[in-house]
Amino acid sequence: MTLLALGILVFFLTHIIPTVPVLRGRLVNGIGVMPYKAVFSLLSAVGVGLIIYGFSQAPPLRGYDTPAWGVYVPLVAMPLAFILLVAAYVPCTIKRVTRHPMTLGVLLWSGSHLLASSDAPSGLLFGSFALYSVMNLLGQVSRPQPPRPAPQPRWKDILVIVIGLGLTVVMIGAHHILFGVSSMPYLFGAEAPLVPGG
Repeated sequence: MTLLALGILVFFLTHIIPTVPVLRGRLVNGIGVMPYKAVFSLLSAVGVGLIIYGFSQAPPLRGYDTPAWGVYVPLVAMPLAFILLVAAYVPCTIKRVTRHPMTLGVLLWSGSHLLASSDAPSGLLFGSFALYSVMNLLGQVSRPQPPRPAPQPRWKDILVIVIGLGLTVVMIGAHHILFGVSSMPYLFGAEAPLVPGG
């Protein structure tokens, strides 16, 4: 799981920098805004790449016990997570109310998958993202909040919900192809390996 751990480390260390204004300011002043953004994007991409490859190659080690009902949690959480992720990019009332839809969406994704997956690589992956999301959310709410976005027409909320639910359906159908694990093993069986590398 070395590559997985390295990817997580690179990704989160990169994303901690923007939360420290003094450090970010020094880097921007030292190399310029555009080079800073380019390096940030490059390191983020490297981190994501290492996470994906490292997770796919991780040995199928049993990590921890999950509750029997844990496998059903993503079925409820992921539609909400996708809606929140879409709301982070589309002006809507959902974003106006939640303030931090991206962080909340990632927390729902990671927390629900943590409850549904009992292998060690999944625990490392989803646990680290859940912990980071909680810390990031606490940091976001503790800082002075920007003005709420302007009210948006109702149709934008409907659009966000429709897109989020559509992405959920697509992911349910493609989950076993992309990750080698059925998103609904209790309905479709678990013929695909339920742990990375299996």
